[in-house]
Amino acid sequence: MAAPDFAKIADRVFREFMAPLVLGGAMVPGKPIGARVALEIGEQRVAGDPDLASHLTLARVRVARKLVPIDRVEPASREEWALACALHDIVQATNPGFDGVFRRRSAALLLDLVDATLERTAPVADLRDALSRHTWLSRMFEIRRTDTLVSWWVGSTRFLGTDAPARLTAWPELRRVSVEHTPRALIELPANGGSVDLPRLGASLARLLARTPITDLATCTRATPPFAWTADTLAFVAAPRGRTIAVRALSRERAASVDAALGRATRALFARKSWRAVGVALELLAERTLGAALTATAAGKASSSNSDASFARAAGALVAREQIARGRVVLADDDRRRLLATLAPITSSALAREIDAALAGSIAAATSPQP
Repeated sequence: MAAPDFAKIADRVFREFMAPLVLGGAMVPGKPIGARVALEIGEQRVAGDPDLASHLTLARVRVARKLVPIDRVEPASREEWALACALHDIVQATNPGFDGVFRRRSAALLLDLVDATLERTAPVADLRDALSRHTWLSRMFEIRRTDTLVSWWVGSTRFLGTDAPARLTAWPELRRVSVEHTPRALIELPANGGSVDLPRLGASLARLLARTPITDLATCTRATPPFAWTADTLAFVAAPRGRTIAVRALSRERAASVDAALGRATRALFARKSWRAVGVALELLAERTLGAALTATAAGKASSSNSDASFARAAGALVAREQIARGRVVLADDDRRRLLATLAPITSSALAREIDAALAGSIAAATSPQP
């Protein structure tokens, strides 16, 4: 068997998949890549089109500057190439072409290879690495496939991600032809011609997100895969600078939806009694609560139609109050009194009292500096 042509594969992935993802435009997933090539393709890889690479770099800088004031990003690393190939194969696994008696298993096997790639891809090394990966993959949930339904007076035909041939749309008035275009998100594809089910697709997407924690946090309001705290996201927000970046990324989404996602994920940590992880998550909730209170946008109470969102707000307010009481937030006396007054309706709510009683001091213990 001939050795894979890494340069040719890299050029295809760069031109037809990653550049359109970062810059916008039509993506053309090609032949599945697999784990071996995905893990080796990024070794000293140089983009074949310098002009396209320059445009891509500028677009990545714009993504980064939404979170951090920097002027340059490094070329994609070996790990970033591996993540790009993993995403490519995740998308390809939804290809309707796998939906056949003898090919259906191929899509699941492809996702198995994706999981193997991600298992052997290193976690982020530092904040710069995390930011770089995010600039590469930040738009992954904007991927859409446009399906076309062509109907005429004697029937209809659906085209999944491909254009209808001209012969079917000819003589539209005479044949009463109508054409309906439907953009479908990546997570909708299993139910629309795909041969893998949504839970299996979601599991691979979750593994991918675990290797790019800023992207994971920035898209936490997604429906599938639902946001859950991972070792990677917890390690990222455990650092004060990482927590600041996370707060900025989360501020770009609807606050109530973010509260619901973080509340649900943090409740899961409480249920497992993972107190060190709980402490890290609560620090983030508290920082969001303090930021809202400082700008006078905090809700006056923790009540909400969504119990997870209410939990996030109440727990965040309780920890913020504890931090103020212990002097971990440096404030002038007037600001301190104003913040406590802003937080009081939340921390005195019935839900906050229930949380406080249930935890019996665990909030203070969980957020204490570790030895």
